[in-house]
Amino acid sequence: MRAREATARRYAKAVYELARESGDADAVGREIAQVVAIVTNDAAVRDVLTRPWIKPDDRRAIAAAIAQKAGARKVVQDFVGLVAERGRADHLPEIVTAYQALLDAEHGQARAQVRSAVALTDKEKQELSARLERALGKRILLQERVDGTLLGGFIAQVGSLILDGSLDGQLARLRQRLARG
Repeated sequence: MRAREATARRYAKAVYELARESGDADAVGREIAQVVAIVTNDAAVRDVLTRPWIKPDDRRAIAAAIAQKAGARKVVQDFVGLVAERGRADHLPEIVTAYQALLDAEHGQARAQVRSAVALTDKEKQELSARLERALGKRILLQERVDGTLLGGFIAQVGSLILDGSLDGQLARLRQRLARG
């Protein structure tokens, strides 16, 4: 998995540098994400782009055509075509994530994945975002997901920082303290 993420980061950095030179980094990121959504949501397209017995030139042409049909600019068409040609179409979701991380770093922001037992209210989201912003010194973009497996509370993750305010986590910490005596 780490090798795959490293490969995705290299591809993302390459297209990011091209997009930044032209001043279109944000737009290119949106367009790549849009094309990747099309590829990942359509099983037939995904199969064609990931099959090793399909000629690389054909995979490239198909990927570029999908990007063109989605209204993506030439650099996105060429990039998606290159990734497909090299047999890395299955890396596209990780490439989008790596590209977004580069954009976030440029804009001085970070994304926080928040899992909660119930949906957070707008006030709770604002408070959590403000606390994370103070702790990290960056603007925080919350990506919330309701997780029915949690007993209560939330777990927020920003990069490698994990803030566990869940009832599950509190019980686990209590269990550890009791076991130590």
